[in-house]
Amino acid sequence: MSFLQSLLGSKRRSVSAAAVAFAVAAGGLVTAGSASAAEIYDVTTKPSGSYLSAAGSMDLATYGEHISTCDNSTDGAGVIGYWKVGSGGTVHSLYNGKGRGTCEDVNASASESSRIYLKVCLRNNGTVVTATCSAWESFPAGA
Repeated sequence: MSFLQSLLGSKRRSVSAAAVAFAVAAGGLVTAGSASAAEIYDVTTKPSGSYLSAAGSMDLATYGEHISTCDNSTDGAGVIGYWKVGSGGTVHSLYNGKGRGTCEDVNASASESSRIYLKVCLRNNGTVVTATCSAWESFPAGA
């Protein structure tokens, strides 16, 4: 389970400014300025073979459109997340191979009215384990 998931629960959450500040202070979310509220959305990997459900996750914090790809398991595989702004947008990837309990973060820089699409998979020895991939899920960019 990612840092943000453990802090906030699953799928969609409203987050107070204090929770965002706590996440920033703990290193789980990089953002600037202050927020009155934010939404956190996440997608998780599917179980397959020896890989557990939610071994990897991808989180979207709507305040600042920050996306994190997190490794939640000691299975030896990395986590690769894909994201795009809008259904026809350019697909970007965000890889995390640093091991369990770590996340990689990027700012999606999307307009508040945009939709951000997320998909996450495990990647082992450079090969994406497609059976572990989540479906593409769409979330609002703005809080």
